[in-house]
Amino acid sequence: MQRPTVRSPFGLSRRAALGRTGAVVAALGLGGRVGRAVAQDATRAAPNGVLGLGQPTSAPGMELVLRRTTFAPGEGLAPHSHPGSIVIVVDTGTWGYTPLGGSVRLTRAAVGGTPTPAEEVPMGTEVILTAGDALFLEDPQDEIRNAGEDDVVLLIAALMPAGEPFTTFTEDVATPSS
Repeated sequence: MQRPTVRSPFGLSRRAALGRTGAVVAALGLGGRVGRAVAQDATRAAPNGVLGLGQPTSAPGMELVLRRTTFAPGEGLAPHSHPGSIVIVVDTGTWGYTPLGGSVRLTRAAVGGTPTPAEEVPMGTEVILTAGDALFLEDPQDEIRNAGEDDVVLLIAALMPAGEPFTTFTEDVATPSS
């Protein structure tokens, strides 16, 4: 019996979405820009990809990584997972984040210099984040997209098991029905 075709929110079949997101991950792993070719702004501090990494002696077997990732309008990643603990800060743009598993706490950008309290994000519910908003994630499973008309730039710090891939795409991560 043939399985029904599952479509992503972007209108792609799961197989096509996974194939395309695999190409995105390859581009990220190579430090390339995701999406359309755009000349780098000379004022940027560093390009996309890994900005720094190391294995802290205080956390044996773990690796601390800092990344910058850019998504052009219309781009996103199908359901996937990450090992370990992650902090993601939206540097620019409008970002759609849907948690599918793990632990997720959202801190909105400070208002008038006053920090906002962190809040739990319900599983299966997309939240829209803008510049200055941050997520703290532990062993997350999620789906993400650029929810705006401009590039989304994310700064990502991860403490994860050394040698493990940062992103794993899986059909076991199912998008909850609306």
